[in-house]
Amino acid sequence: MIKTRTIFTLLFLCAVSTLFAQKKALETINENDLKAHLEFVASDLMQGRDFYTAVPGLELTANYIQSQCKKLGLKPGFDGYFQPVEMLSSKPDSDNTYFQLIGADGKVVFEEKDIFALGGKTENDTVSGDIVFTGYGWYDDATKYNDTEGLDLKGKIAVVMTRNPEMVKNGDKNNMQIEMQKMQKALMGGAQAILFVSDPKNPDQEYINSIKKYATGGSLQLKGARSNPRIRINLLFGTAELGNQIIKESGKTLAQIQQNISETGKPESFDIKEVSAQVLLGKITSVIEGTNVVAVVEGRDPVLKNECVVYSAHYDHLGLDGESGIFNGADDNGTGTVALLEIAEAYQSLKKKPKRSIVFAWVTAEEKGLIGSDYYSQNPFIPLENTLADINLDMVGRSAEKEPDPEAEVEKSLAGPNGIYIVSGKQSSELMKISNDICNDLGLVPSDKLSEAFLSRSDYYHFYKNGVPVLGLSTGLHDDYHTVNDELDKIDYTKMKRVAQYAFLVGEKIANQKQRILVDKPSNQ
Repeated sequence: MIKTRTIFTLLFLCAVSTLFAQKKALETINENDLKAHLEFVASDLMQGRDFYTAVPGLELTANYIQSQCKKLGLKPGFDGYFQPVEMLSSKPDSDNTYFQLIGADGKVVFEEKDIFALGGKTENDTVSGDIVFTGYGWYDDATKYNDTEGLDLKGKIAVVMTRNPEMVKNGDKNNMQIEMQKMQKALMGGAQAILFVSDPKNPDQEYINSIKKYATGGSLQLKGARSNPRIRINLLFGTAELGNQIIKESGKTLAQIQQNISETGKPESFDIKEVSAQVLLGKITSVIEGTNVVAVVEGRDPVLKNECVVYSAHYDHLGLDGESGIFNGADDNGTGTVALLEIAEAYQSLKKKPKRSIVFAWVTAEEKGLIGSDYYSQNPFIPLENTLADINLDMVGRSAEKEPDPEAEVEKSLAGPNGIYIVSGKQSSELMKISNDICNDLGLVPSDKLSEAFLSRSDYYHFYKNGVPVLGLSTGLHDDYHTVNDELDKIDYTKMKRVAQYAFLVGEKIANQKQRILVDKPSNQ
């Protein structure tokens, strides 16, 4: 009896000691520290944490993260905490970019230099072929309106007006998500390129200008990669004059065709027969080096320390807007960047470290195509087969006054005071239960609403596709997403703290279990 009582007493004291240690660790994650870190990372001095800026803010941010890792006494994952990431940079060469209309005799009948492109190859490229005018390039599930019905797009260059009939009727501005749906439809139809021209009634020319600024900033991909996996088709952007020249043989203008569609509700699409297209896309390429910052809390178990939980967050952003604005990216993703520093401090405060190792990966070039996380997944500190989970923090610092309507569009998904979005492929029922239990303990209300749209759009994707269970944490999208208005004064530091504490507790639970979490629904990527 006495022996049994002693065992229960010891177990009770052990549990109390663990809870006390957790409580002390959670207290190291606080609003003041988060604010202090973020005021540096998201300051104007960093010039938007992008490549090519006059002040190397991206490198300064990496150095800041490195200095904090040293201060905390974290073990370097790689030499000096830095994991070099070699990338191929490709920028448009406007002096060697042309759109030419070729007549039946093979001669150039019209030439336009005022075009630019997204996607496609990183080196000089020539796109040539027949042309098809596809109106808005739109299909409406409800009305069955279909701009491409009966058209053969295979191998052709599809000319598409921006927006769609409903948007024109309502006076809506351009929406990139709508244009990407058109791209996907043309891609499935076999088109080799899409030429977007502004529809004549379009009041939003700034939309095209903003895309042009992004395109002329160039693209990056991992050195040695076959192609940009995100955009597998040339997206071309041209003028209304070019659009009218292309459809000249029809005897109509874009404005007349648009008016006819608005009046009849019927598509006006057709093959261009008298001319074909030749597009010369000049590129300037170079090799540049980015940096992942990787630090480790080594596990205490001599065997299990060879397994790990990874925390990830990208620290890059969009740089300058080409005028006087700076994309400071306070929420995207200054919040995730500094939350990882606080989570690392919480682990370091534990006298009794977890059984398994904890890896912190601040990755680069997420905004350029998830490049840093792609490289880490191919060259991990601990092999992915021994990585139990990736907990990724991306935009975790904003709150709406109340929770969004369940039927609200993804773009208007900013969570309220207690909401948290958890993007997951749900590979592990056990992991989801751990997550839900800890959310319940902290008073957080989890939602997986963003999972379908965002599973491939942040750094957790490269873990997910390799079979590692993921939790992608976010407080949702807002009107300041990818604008110069994503600033420090809009951050909810209490919400940041709660999300970081949740992330710490989930990771610590996984890292201390006797058995690995069960992956009962592996991804089929």
